[in-house]
Amino acid sequence: MGDNSQTPAVVLRFPTRPNRLLTKKQLASELGRSTRWVELRMREGMPVMPRQLPGEHARFEFAAVLVWLEQRAQQRVEPVEVRVARLEREVARLTKALEREGP
Repeated sequence: MGDNSQTPAVVLRFPTRPNRLLTKKQLASELGRSTRWVELRMREGMPVMPRQLPGEHARFEFAAVLVWLEQRAQQRVEPVEVRVARLEREVARLTKALEREGP
């Protein structure tokens, strides 16, 4: 008891079983994100288990979330400038088609 030396605490992260269900807070912790980030991904279609009772908290199957995130990472994200240029070409094409049809 006379020893006043302090040893720094070490946080150990145990591997997550892929098929267990996680709360929003647990999922955020596993992914190193905030619960707000999880909520935003839910709006974008991140898989969430159906709620059995009204007022029940959202539950996530970790493996399904990881697959969903990997698929999103592999999708090619089109820069805004490229999307605008593509849409402008499409509008021009449709305008010409309407002009050919006439009134």
